[in-house]
Amino acid sequence: MKNMLSAALCEIRGLLNQLFINLEGEQGLEWLSEFKKFLRKEACWADCQTAKVVSAATSALLNFIDIVEIDATTEKFIAKDKFVVDTGRKAKVKISCVWDNFMDNFLDKVEDPIEKSTLRYAKLMKDSVDKPIIEESGGKDKVETTLTKMFSLMEKQGNGEDGVLLTNGYANIFYIRDAKGVLWAVLCRWGVLGWYVRAFSVESPGRWDAGCRVFSRNSSEPQG
Repeated sequence: MKNMLSAALCEIRGLLNQLFINLEGEQGLEWLSEFKKFLRKEACWADCQTAKVVSAATSALLNFIDIVEIDATTEKFIAKDKFVVDTGRKAKVKISCVWDNFMDNFLDKVEDPIEKSTLRYAKLMKDSVDKPIIEESGGKDKVETTLTKMFSLMEKQGNGEDGVLLTNGYANIFYIRDAKGVLWAVLCRWGVLGWYVRAFSVESPGRWDAGCRVFSRNSSEPQG
C-alpha cells in the first residue's frame, strides 16, 4: 500500500510540474482559461482547433520523472580541473574519455559558486533531435543548466553507482553554454571504465535515442 501511495504521489507531482510548464509556455493563457473551466467542472478543450494546440503541447516527447537537489558550492568551478581522464582506483569521479568537442569549447570555462538548487529530469520517450526537446522543456532559458550541476551529479555516482544519472549505457543530456555563451547539448554516459563526456551542437541533425534522460532547470528557480 505504501509503495502504491508513493507511486501515485510521484505521478501527481509530475502532472503538476507539467501543468506549471504549460502555464508558462506560449499557450499559457489558454491553459489557464481551460484549467479554470476544469475546476468549475465545465467542459474544457472542447474546440477542435484548441484541441490541436493541446495535442502539440502534450506530445509526450518527455515524461517527467522527478526533481533532484544540487548542493551549494563555495568555490569557482574550473572545468579543466574537473574533467580529467582518470579511471584509477583512487579517482573520485572515474572519467574514461573527454571528447574533442567538449574540450575545445568547455575546458576554458569557469563558473561562479552556486546556491542550493534543483534540476528536473525526464525520460525521452522517442528518438528526437534537440530542437523539439528544448521546446518541450520550455525553451532555451528553461532548459539551460551548468557544468557545475552536471558534475555534482557525476560526483555522487563517481564509480557508476545507481542514482539519478543513468548508468545503463544511455545518455544523460544537459543543455549548457560554453565559454563563449553558445548553447550545446552535453552528455555524460557511463561506460565500462568510467564516464565519458561529449558535446554536440543543438543544430545537429543527429537524434537522441528514446530512453535517454534529459535534465533541465526547475522552472520555479532563477538560472545560476
